[in-house]
Amino acid sequence: MEVLYYEKANKNKTIGYADIKIKIEKPAVLIFRKIAHVQSGDKKWFNLPSFQREVNGQPKYFRYAEFETHAYNGQLMESMNEQVKRFCIENGIEEVPASNFDASLFEKASPAQDLPF
Repeated sequence: MEVLYYEKANKNKTIGYADIKIKIEKPAVLIFRKIAHVQSGDKKWFNLPSFQREVNGQPKYFRYAEFETHAYNGQLMESMNEQVKRFCIENGIEEVPASNFDASLFEKASPAQDLPF
């Protein structure tokens, strides 16, 4: 697997998007784009792009592309951690710091720091 592109984002829990290239068998190559890099607290993970469709009146989410053997999807997402980290370092993309939504605004602000309002 090779990271082709990484774009920082700051939308809810999504901290970035990655495009990757996977060599399956020569000469076949598969490219996944806009893989969401998600963060909640100090935990980070990746989600393949998905869409919503109603099934029996209930919204369900499906990946645009995935491996038929679901274990491969998990292995791919796990292997992305180190690859994306290396790509960001090589390309000068700063890591998004972990957010702590558990603390109140007053706990986060230091005593010497003025509040923005």
